[in-house]
Amino acid sequence: MKKFSIIISIILVCTGCLLILAIALSTGASHITLLQAITGTDFVAKQIIMLRFLRVLMAFFVGAALAVSGCIFQALLKNPLAEPYTLGVSGGAAFGASIAIITASGAVSVYAFIGGVCTVVVIFFIAKAMQFHPTAIILAGISLGFVLSSGVLLVFAFAKPDTIHKTLMWLSGDLSMAHYEHITLYCMSILVLTTMTLFFHRHLDIISFGTGFATTHGISTVHIAILFWIASLATSITVAATGIIGFVGLIVPHAVRSIKANHAFLLPVSAIAGGTTLVLADTIGRSIVMPYEIPSGIITGFFGGIFFLILLLTRRDTV
Repeated sequence: MKKFSIIISIILVCTGCLLILAIALSTGASHITLLQAITGTDFVAKQIIMLRFLRVLMAFFVGAALAVSGCIFQALLKNPLAEPYTLGVSGGAAFGASIAIITASGAVSVYAFIGGVCTVVVIFFIAKAMQFHPTAIILAGISLGFVLSSGVLLVFAFAKPDTIHKTLMWLSGDLSMAHYEHITLYCMSILVLTTMTLFFHRHLDIISFGTGFATTHGISTVHIAILFWIASLATSITVAATGIIGFVGLIVPHAVRSIKANHAFLLPVSAIAGGTTLVLADTIGRSIVMPYEIPSGIITGFFGGIFFLILLLTRRDTV
């Protein structure tokens, strides 16, 4: 019966994914649907659908990367409430992006990526010195996050109002500001990193049982370091691509784990569900008050918080 419910869950996730992708491609200010573009001969309609496709593709890959990173961090840190930004990656990327925007540099993604990676490097050496103790990693990430957040506010204090608004939009996870000319690089990097995690699904299962259990079953600090860097780099890439989008990496793995905690199931299903979640959030954000857009990070934060409260109240056994 349990196996049947798992199969049904996979079918529902995949079906929902395809349905939401079709809706996202058919939604926009121009009122051109996917069916019209496929069956018609209008060149402009096809170009509009292609532009939407690039945005949907970016949203899907970013959401998938955040969900998979969330799975890894929740296993490594032995904490179901851990998320990709627990280590302060978002703070480092935000600091880098803020400097780039305020100094009128065109390389916002590069600055954000460098900021995120530099933060991860600092956390990694702290974690290594503490033998990758989960509590030490979390506390180090929180502490560094506060420092970097203060750094962003300090940059704001010397910035012009228009640059502050632009920075805040980027920090809210606005996909309209993404650099789609680099979409191939972003998507390929995310695909490689998320695929690599599948080769470590057994390691994550063992790590989830505790450090002592993992050590006696052949899991070394090298394995933990590799998983740490895979999740951290994937998170840094997503922040560089689209800004800071919260809750996807927390809610999606947490919800999927309530179905089955095995990482051979958890990783791919979380990737599909995470990508679908962000596509849905972006579609809502760009269609609810057309022609204006609400950044995806605001949508995921609003609905993610409500969903998480409902999950806590209805499924106390999953906490």
